[in-house]
Amino acid sequence: MKYRMILLALVITSQFLSARNEETREISFNRDIRPIFSETCFNCHGPDEASREEDLRFDIPESAFAEREGGYFAIVPGDPEASEAWLLINDPDPEYRMPPPKSHLVLSDEQKATIEQWILEGAKYESHWAFEVPKKELLPDAMSSEWSDSPIDRFVGERLKEEGLSPNVEADRRTLIRRLSFDLTGLPPTLQEIDTFLEDHSPDAYESLVDRLLDSPHYGERMALYWMDQARYADTNGYSRDGGRTMWLWRDWVIQAYNDDKPFSDFLREQLAGDLLPNATTDQIVATGFSRNHMITAEGGTIPLENLTNYAIDRVKTTSEAFLGLTMACAQCHDHKFDPISQNDFYQFFAYFNTLDDKGLDGAAGNNSSPLINAKTSILHTDHREINKRIENVNTLIEEQRKLRQASWEEAVRHELNGLGEGFNLHPLRPAKINSPNVSQTDVMQVQADGSMLALKTIRNFYSMVFEIPESIGEPITGVRVEFYPHESVNGGSLGYGEEEELGAFAVTAVSVSSGDLPVADIDLNRMVPLADATASYSHPDYPVENVLDPRSQNGWSPLGKVREQQHLTVMLAEPVSKSEASHLTVMVNFQQIGGPGHFRVLAVTGRNDETNIPEGIREILSTAVDERNSAALSRLANYQKQYDPGLTHIRNELRTVENRLLEMTAEFSTQVMNTAEEPRKTYILERGSYENPGEEVSPGVPEFLLPLPADAPQDRLALADWFLHEDHPLTARVAVNRIWQMLFGAGIVSTSADFGSQGTWPSHLELLDWLAVDFRENGWQVKRLIKQMVMSSAYRQDSRIDPDKLELDPNNQLLARGPRMRLQADFVRDAMLQQSGLLNDWIG
Repeated sequence: MKYRMILLALVITSQFLSARNEETREISFNRDIRPIFSETCFNCHGPDEASREEDLRFDIPESAFAEREGGYFAIVPGDPEASEAWLLINDPDPEYRMPPPKSHLVLSDEQKATIEQWILEGAKYESHWAFEVPKKELLPDAMSSEWSDSPIDRFVGERLKEEGLSPNVEADRRTLIRRLSFDLTGLPPTLQEIDTFLEDHSPDAYESLVDRLLDSPHYGERMALYWMDQARYADTNGYSRDGGRTMWLWRDWVIQAYNDDKPFSDFLREQLAGDLLPNATTDQIVATGFSRNHMITAEGGTIPLENLTNYAIDRVKTTSEAFLGLTMACAQCHDHKFDPISQNDFYQFFAYFNTLDDKGLDGAAGNNSSPLINAKTSILHTDHREINKRIENVNTLIEEQRKLRQASWEEAVRHELNGLGEGFNLHPLRPAKINSPNVSQTDVMQVQADGSMLALKTIRNFYSMVFEIPESIGEPITGVRVEFYPHESVNGGSLGYGEEEELGAFAVTAVSVSSGDLPVADIDLNRMVPLADATASYSHPDYPVENVLDPRSQNGWSPLGKVREQQHLTVMLAEPVSKSEASHLTVMVNFQQIGGPGHFRVLAVTGRNDETNIPEGIREILSTAVDERNSAALSRLANYQKQYDPGLTHIRNELRTVENRLLEMTAEFSTQVMNTAEEPRKTYILERGSYENPGEEVSPGVPEFLLPLPADAPQDRLALADWFLHEDHPLTARVAVNRIWQMLFGAGIVSTSADFGSQGTWPSHLELLDWLAVDFRENGWQVKRLIKQMVMSSAYRQDSRIDPDKLELDPNNQLLARGPRMRLQADFVRDAMLQQSGLLNDWIG
């Protein structure tokens, strides 16, 4: 390098030293230096060998202190002027300055002063704090008689005294019960609960409140909410059609696990490897859905191996962030640039999650993706009798209302039947323009000479079809008809491309008219027919109105797939449209099916609808005098009215909701789980992270810098779970405690709760974090006990009002000189509104 740089010592001003107070505590590499190096230096002089320059590392002293070629040293402890690194970061010549200007990384004057002071103090290196086994430090002295004597308050109080701060007084009791209720159940307290707490003047009133809330079945729901975020929970598959899936069985397992106060050790072990436990129960297998919450695709054209790779990478990312608080995914393509995680480490970890018998292309049309298990909910419901009673009461109410409405309903039906006309005329339409989202060219081909018969080449959900209204239609258009035809070229002569047992669904979602040239974007929304004003006719008796796509049963129906009879749907317009008013007709159609329709056409309707949904048998009963109807006829008519009387819709919906709830509580459902294939896939280091470029084969393993595996450990996920829970593991307990702290105080002791590595933040109370982590493990990983420790502390119970001086000194409340102050999350706001309005379905417990 350039020895002339030593001359720079003459031009380095004293501003760096003067920027630091002489009474500042000794510089800590972990707290003060590592974050600076990680931000500005490690990219080129860190753990990643591929991007390392000059074979120089600043993350380890062996390299930083070594003599370089030419006889110079990057860092000389105690002597900044002899340290080439120090001289280079102050070089006025951009060609030599570090970090180089092209990196767009800049060291501030304060950061430079910190580095200089560190070198002057001997450039003492430390292992990264988070990678050292946590230990319980001696408890500091109690802060004052006004604060509790708990370990939390001792550590927090000591830090406040160091910073010259004093805590806030305890919050008033109304604030405390509201804070606790939201934090522990996700719901606000009721007025009765508030009054009870305010009137309880016993010394243990607050503790009794804590215990009651921890025992509430809503505690499990609240805790599940935070854990579902960590586990990227979703009720749909994410890709392509975003079909639904029944992962809520895993969610229910989480709720019950928290309500049972399942030890965090079991909570972790069952989610990572419940299927590998001896004599694994169904619930323990359901728990492994934690690793199956990732997105899943069934989109045509995708490559199964690519998807399988993505799924396993997602499991690595989620597991490492949730339990290790590390960004292991950074090592997918190369060695981690900031933490000592190699690409080999990544793929060894990846190998644990790459042994399933999943196919990589699954989950079509809302189906779950294998491997699967059929199971009942894990929640221990005790209100089956209550739900059955409610079903009985709603059925009674339906019958009462049916009798009250019977006469008026029959009159309305007769009026409908009397209004049927002589029939309507049908006019095949030729499309002028057909669009579908994300399709640049039409994917519909015309298969008849007149252009009216169409066939889909590519299946998309939504189509906007624009038709020119021909001059031959001389009377007003009163509706639109869509007809589906079986064809020998389609799936054995059927209507569409669905599987044998899987029918699709289709709906007309909007009809509009316009004059002149009509780009699809110019649909006249003012002329759109509201669905509630449309009427529809159905031609297939085996598929009643209840099965249509639209819940209002107005504009769609289900029979696609291997149905071999012609099907049609007629949607009548709210008002007729004349040719003088419009030149074009636009029909929006939504197809929701496994495959898709084959051949179809769209027709304009003129005249009056002569079709009706009312079966012939019901019409005969209605034409018979009431006193002449036999018991069978009365029963059939009553059942029909219960199903189709519009005046009973809201009661029917309530009944369906309660019946579905009972079904969820008692029936078995499919859910996605983990397993091990009979012949597990091999795992390779992927060059640049690409599934197409496998390199060296690797076996399951862990980042040994954290903790080596026992020599005889099996190469399976159960051994991985045991590794996480080893008493010498530096991260598992810390990360778990920190997440709970973040939930209650608004920010973690480590504010970057998903990153305990070099890029993460320095803990605000390291000794407290370690004390809680060790105590958590020593006391059986009991989550409720840990939460109670936190909410019983004086630090948690403080008033949250902000003093201007404290706000300036500690705007993010890291020092905890006041109580938690944070916005309610959206789920809490929603549930609070539902509870206060009496609309919250409180069916748990």
